[in-house]
Amino acid sequence: MKAYLPKSLRREAKSAGISDDDCKEAMRRAERGLVDAELGGHLIKQRIPRGNRGAAKGSRAVVFYRRGEIAVFLHMFAKSDKANLTKSELIEYLKLAKLLDALTAAQLADLSSVKGWKEIAI
Repeated sequence: MKAYLPKSLRREAKSAGISDDDCKEAMRRAERGLVDAELGGHLIKQRIPRGNRGAAKGSRAVVFYRRGEIAVFLHMFAKSDKANLTKSELIEYLKLAKLLDALTAAQLADLSSVKGWKEIAI
């Protein structure tokens, strides 16, 4: 499975103290079927604990996710900042997920190299 962190998300993760390993672990849990919330349209909301501090003090990520194939982190937010996405945010992420779902693996790889997405191996 391939997972991608867009450039803007890498900055957000770094400022929140979230490492690539933290993101990998969140996707490993998803691969085992431990998804925190299914949002529809291949979107999930997944907890990302920071280091060994636990999920309660961590962040949440909205991820475009196709089990066994691909994960693209779209948005991260601290649980202490907000509990959930707004309805309008969810609608926009669902639109983006629909666009991502229509891309082939080669197109996604191309997009990642052009946009500077970081691939993290799961």
